[in-house]
Amino acid sequence: MKFFTKALIILAVILLILALGDSIFNGLFNNDGYRPVTQQMKEVMTGAQ
Repeated sequence: MKFFTKALIILAVILLILALGDSIFNGLFNNDGYRPVTQQMKEVMTGAQ
């Protein structure tokens, strides 16, 4: 059970890093399409595209 919890935490951290990196790249290279991480997370949670 502890291993499963650790795996979930690691997965969440990786997803967060990927989301942050994606947001930073969007901000640097695609100014018109830039959305903050918080907005991206809201969209992911609500299932909006």
